Amino acid sequence: MNKKHPDVKEMRLPKKGKSILVGIPAYNEEIAIGSLLWKLKKLQKKLNFDILVVDDGSHPKDETANIAKSFGATVEVHKHNLGKGAAIRTIMNYAKKKYYHYLVLIDSDGQHNPYEIPNLLSGLMNPGADITIGTRWGEYTEMPFIRKIGKNVLDRFTIGGKGRDTQSGFRALNRKAIRLIKLTHDDFAVESEMLAEAHEKGLNVKNVRISCRYKNIKNANTKGSAKHGFGVLHKLISMIVERRPLLFFGITGAIFLAIALVSGMWVIHIARTKNILSVGYSMLTFIFIILGSLMLISGFILNELKRLFDRHTERDLKRLEEYW
Repeated sequence: MNKKHPDVKEMRLPKKGKSILVGIPAYNEEIAIGSLLWKLKKLQKKLNFDILVVDDGSHPKDETANIAKSFGATVEVHKHNLGKGAAIRTIMNYAKKKYYHYLVLIDSDGQHNPYEIPNLLSGLMNPGADITIGTRWGEYTEMPFIRKIGKNVLDRFTIGGKGRDTQSGFRALNRKAIRLIKLTHDDFAVESEMLAEAHEKGLNVKNVRISCRYKNIKNANTKGSAKHGFGVLHKLISMIVERRPLLFFGITGAIFLAIALVSGMWVIHIARTKNILSVGYSMLTFIFIILGSLMLISGFILNELKRLFDRHTERDLKRLEEYW
């Protein structure tokens, strides 16, 4: 932990007068959040920042909100459990409203080391990224093997997630990223959505290696991780369909047409060798030709509609910015 950080060649922190917000989404975290806030209060002696805890509808008997208030943190409470994405969206909106220069997001379960916040912030200025992602790999990461597999799968499915730890909840954003990123997902797919937004908005994203605890952390075991992983994967596929319709429908259509080609070649082979027409394989070929063609046509149409919608949205946003 005390070794020189491999991804930060020169520690450069925000200048005085630059406001920093540390945002913490929390749900039933009365056991872990006290330790996290205690460490943050110690870090505040060296680095000036505000703390916002969003209690995402914790159980009425849970003391997450009260503990956060006792440490002097600003607390926003959702009346009902809306999901991690909704909590992060509340944090993002708060940061926009208060015009913070920098925002640090950190999970409330204690798996991240808050003393590494300066590393993430330094990455925003050296060499000048808009977003820094706390990447969980290396000798200080206790991630179980099964989670590593799931993480790699989700990383590959995330738009703009190549080479990123897409599911890391420890990250930092500058004012440009805070202003441009628009989040819509309420669940754990929000981390991937943020990277997809950054990719589409042309924001510069940098990896910064972090340590990560999993031992003795509540909800950090592998129980239920498969269900969680499949849930996030389903959301990521939906996100690809929404943001990259030509990619999704194009690949699917190409696969169907490839199957039709193989099936058609088999029909020809049977006709030549046995001098009969295979009705079953012929129907299969015909069905996959139709499905593949429909997929490709749908992809082109939806992609064009999305392009037109994005163009009008961008134009309206520019007009709104000029007005204000």
